Amino acid sequence: MSLRELQRRHRRFHARHDFKLQRRLFWWFGFTTFMACCVAFGVMRLVSPDTHGWRKDAQRLEQFASGRFAQVWRDADARRELTEAVAQAFDASLRVEDTRGELLNAVGQECRDGAVRLEVKRGGVALGTVHGCLQNRGPRWYAGLATLFAAFLTIWAATGKLARHITRPLQDLTRVTREIGEGKLESRVRLGYHHKGEVGILADSINEMAKRIERQLRDQRELLASVSHEIRSPLARLRVLSELLQGGSPTPDLHAKIEREVAEIDDLVGKLLASSRLDFEALDLQVLCARDVALRSLERAGLPPQLLTDTSLCATVRGDATLLSRALGNLLENAQHHAGGVESLTLRANGTHVCVDVADRGAGLSAQALSHGFDPFYRGSQDGQASSRGALGLGLSLVRRIARAHGGDATIQNRAEGGALATLSIPRAQEG
Repeated sequence: MSLRELQRRHRRFHARHDFKLQRRLFWWFGFTTFMACCVAFGVMRLVSPDTHGWRKDAQRLEQFASGRFAQVWRDADARRELTEAVAQAFDASLRVEDTRGELLNAVGQECRDGAVRLEVKRGGVALGTVHGCLQNRGPRWYAGLATLFAAFLTIWAATGKLARHITRPLQDLTRVTREIGEGKLESRVRLGYHHKGEVGILADSINEMAKRIERQLRDQRELLASVSHEIRSPLARLRVLSELLQGGSPTPDLHAKIEREVAEIDDLVGKLLASSRLDFEALDLQVLCARDVALRSLERAGLPPQLLTDTSLCATVRGDATLLSRALGNLLENAQHHAGGVESLTLRANGTHVCVDVADRGAGLSAQALSHGFDPFYRGSQDGQASSRGALGLGLSLVRRIARAHGGDATIQNRAEGGALATLSIPRAQEG
């Protein structure tokens, strides 16, 4: 089976199961609503008025009405007025008949069902019968059941929308994570303003993860391409120098050239190792004296210790000695090779941070260099020509990454008296 066929089956499988949670929520909401309606109907039946008590009240009402009709039975006008008054008061249809079934008075339409039959007696002697029914009948038991059923359908339809509202962002999250797993790192979760809270936080985390992975892979590809290109030059020069060594006697100048080329390759490898350690967050943190780190960096850069001005009063930082030396060394190297040399190295401290300022003797930086100087692979230029050394563009980028990995930062600005000032700040070590 081909890889394409496996991917096609994988997509079909997920398409069948993407809406499983939505269906489960929909049916569970429907079942819960149905049970709630059944319970409500049962409670309504339980708390409804007592049927036996209602019948007693109805019997007393019949006795009262029978007595009133018995009083006016012989008076046709009074009987008619009472019939009309009762029909109007109860919005009912009434038919008054004598004992032979002949109609005496009638108000409203003829009752077909649900009629009430009232025997009119006086002194135990039957006088006639009154048939009555309400014209606007009250709701029956099935009317309440129909009301509950309509409410059930309404709530169930609303829960269907709610289930879709809940599961739709989860489906988008599943789609994006699947696409990221397939290598589509540009895929992002896009939720509406109403999908916030925990789901929104999860979506932002996935988007940030995809963005970081995409950026890291892009940087790694660019780094690999740049390293492959940059490392060829010193290797080619070393090959030529090795051929010169084979063809004649070595000279001090030839040895110095070989040493410079090896140092350049070593510096490049050191930057790559530092970048890898930052990618994997492999920091060896320990309490360090800031003055010792500064002096060691000057020594490695071949600069005199007199360049250091220390006002930090032996301040300490908690950091990785190798990475901090690399960061400060990169600042010194940048000033030496691209800015006319190092003018001063100042070490100062405040209540929270230890700062190292590197001032150079250059002409200052352009606005573009100030805004992009710490970007990875940014290559500064001089009179429109790229610098021949440090062309990889990792130096200042590593400085800022190392500083931020330690909880600090790195900045660069032009000085009023000329030249640029690069500052590396690291949080002070907690005493005790």
